Amino acid sequence: MFRAYGIQFSWKTGTCIPSNGTSMGVKGERCPDGYTTFHKSCYLLNNQVSSWIEANQMCLMFGGSLIEVDDNEEYSFIQGYLNEHGQEEGILLGAFHTRNRYNSYDATTEYKSDPGYWMGADSIELPGHWFWIQGKHSVDFTILDSKEINVTDSSCLYFDKKNMYQARNIGCHTLMYSVCEKKIPA
Repeated sequence: MFRAYGIQFSWKTGTCIPSNGTSMGVKGERCPDGYTTFHKSCYLLNNQVSSWIEANQMCLMFGGSLIEVDDNEEYSFIQGYLNEHGQEEGILLGAFHTRNRYNSYDATTEYKSDPGYWMGADSIELPGHWFWIQGKHSVDFTILDSKEINVTDSSCLYFDKKNMYQARNIGCHTLMYSVCEKKIPA
């Protein structure tokens, strides 16, 4: 058992039990406590805001990564789960500036007043080309409702709370909640 970001985790054998007490997994699957099971993955909502990179680092600490949406069924499941169990309140709108030793501003971290949840896709390495971080394969925008995604930006994908958790993109330093995914070994 270990603790990180104020969340306690331990491994167990059996199904994952979400906060509403219902089992969503198949008997015998192994998921950390507090995760929700769907098909062959375990999911964890992280309701602490962080940048995309920080969110993925937190997920990596637990043996997973930010969610990779494989098909329409998973996309619909996550949208429904976020709608039911996602954070209800937004965060304060503002900006955080860091100063370097010359007393000038180095970086700005953006805050969304009503943040969504990070997913594991970005166009950081090659602007205009979107890849999932788990497998480094291209994002299939036919799965995601991509009407509002600017595919030429160098940014990261998230589930937008204001738009029923549709996929959108934004700068990767924006503070958001996140969805971690841990694949269940076969």
